Amino acid sequence: MNRFITKTKTSSNKKETTQKRLQTGTSRNESTNKENASECNVQATPDVPTKEESLMSKLQFAIRNNDAQFTFDTLSTNRPFDNAMNKIMTKVEFSSSYSDPTSEFMLLSVDESVVDAFKEGQRLTIRGESTDEAVLCTDNTTFPMKVIESATTVLLLHNCLDAPDSPTIPNFEFESVDGKCYSTGELCPAVDVLNVGRLKEMLREQELRWDWKEKEEEELRKGYRMNDLLDSVQMSVGELKTAMVDLPIVKFPNGRYRYLSHKFRGEMLGLIAQLLDEDSIEDVRFESISFSGLRAHLPENVPDTVIEWFLQTRCEKIADGSDDRYQLPETNLIRDFAVVLLHEIGSMPLRRFSELLNKILPIGVNVDNAVFEGIADISDASFGKIITYLAPEDLPDTVKERMLHLFEYRRLWTMEQLRPYFMDVYKSKMAFDKYVVSNCEYSLSETNELLYCGVR
Repeated sequence: MNRFITKTKTSSNKKETTQKRLQTGTSRNESTNKENASECNVQATPDVPTKEESLMSKLQFAIRNNDAQFTFDTLSTNRPFDNAMNKIMTKVEFSSSYSDPTSEFMLLSVDESVVDAFKEGQRLTIRGESTDEAVLCTDNTTFPMKVIESATTVLLLHNCLDAPDSPTIPNFEFESVDGKCYSTGELCPAVDVLNVGRLKEMLREQELRWDWKEKEEEELRKGYRMNDLLDSVQMSVGELKTAMVDLPIVKFPNGRYRYLSHKFRGEMLGLIAQLLDEDSIEDVRFESISFSGLRAHLPENVPDTVIEWFLQTRCEKIADGSDDRYQLPETNLIRDFAVVLLHEIGSMPLRRFSELLNKILPIGVNVDNAVFEGIADISDASFGKIITYLAPEDLPDTVKERMLHLFEYRRLWTMEQLRPYFMDVYKSKMAFDKYVVSNCEYSLSETNELLYCGVR
């Protein structure tokens, strides 16, 4: 067991120590009073000179007064033998416009392909509305942007790009801080998918209906211009034009784009089928059809631009040197009529569908079921075969939702069977195949064929 012993001083020792401290304090006070009395008899001494100005204060004074020689000599004190030291010193000042909102910038780290596009003269445009994530577009590509806010302010000097020449005599040059940056951005990989969903949503709000002539003045003000679409759909000009090719979109003379309703297309196709059936009408034939021929027989509520759209998207130009002659492939007309019949019903027995289709097609047109690939699918049922409407125009717009819709309709698909239903969304076959391989579940058939059966 440890024991701690503490020694204490006796009370007599404490008293002696206290008396000594009192005597010492008294003697000190007496000596202090004597010194103060002697100082009263001595004349006042002159003030002590102030402390010499510091080197930093001298340097600041020289910079403010543009004393380049003193500033250079001071800064080069630790480099007396550096003959290559630049004798031009830069003074940075804040410009008068520094506080304006227009002086705020964002530093953006870009891909090398963006730099090359800029050097080629392509425009770089940031697109998106206030609720969107911003994207950067070149003429043909779209890059999502990631913006990073920073607590540090970066000052921008736009005229400090080149190293100045070094004169023999030190001097100042003046640069102005005319910008600031609170955030930085970087580009994500270019998108492979076209934003057709928002494009269709906007244009369908003001689609062209068959009875538009009844309110012609109001209808002529409807539609969207190219710039209006670009800001909303967040695509490059090239991508937007590519997306429009697969959709029933017509550009009118006033520069506005309109979406052709299903009703409008059905009525127009019905009239064209009747013209093809009339032997007396020689300028409207499958093998030879022209703008003037259609214009002469179609009603006024079919505008010229819609006729031109039909010839350019549904017909093929005849290579005989004529600018006005086209031929109409029967398969294109069959597919268009299939969309007209199925888009509202969704599905129907194949036999009933074939009967209706044969009634509206021109006489002599034969239908092969393979022609429906990409717009409809034929499957077996207990009462026979049925045909189901699957045109990309009316399928879900996002890739995942569309894929889920197709797998819900049918469980097993090959890559070749899936691909036609995504041609309006993906810009390349390779990009779509990569998505399917990376995101879809698969199984092997008895013949070792790869079948996709769901989304991961």
